[in-house]
Amino acid sequence: MENLSIIENELVPVYTTSTGEKVVYGTELHRVLEVKSHYRDWVKNRLNDIGTIENEDFEGAEILAPSGQTVRDHIISLDTAKEMAMPERNEKGKQVRRYFIQVEKKYKTGVSGMMLTGKQLMALAVMEAQKTIAEQEQGAE
Repeated sequence: MENLSIIENELVPVYTTSTGEKVVYGTELHRVLEVKSHYRDWVKNRLNDIGTIENEDFEGAEILAPSGQTVRDHIISLDTAKEMAMPERNEKGKQVRRYFIQVEKKYKTGVSGMMLTGKQLMALAVMEAQKTIAEQEQGAE
């Protein structure tokens, strides 16, 4: 996943991909949750515990750290990140889950306040573009 754009940065930075999917970096989620174990152990266990599928629920990423070293990270879908926060039975885990739910609601609310999926939003955008093109073509005649 390339070209991530940050859309929320209150608790855990939330990014959007070029396809509109909402994602987080695993290391940022780990830090905010204040997990005591090392990141690579925690992420491996959480991803296995909740039965994730690579390249669907998360994607491995190699990040160039300021030190010049390449660091292994994970780009995780918002739904998967919520599931990963659930087992953290503490106040931070609860805050993160609620925050993700708020972000999801904010970006899924579409026309007339209806909840829309990414595909539905895309379809609406295509229909709107087609309508605009048709109006411009009629005006040019």
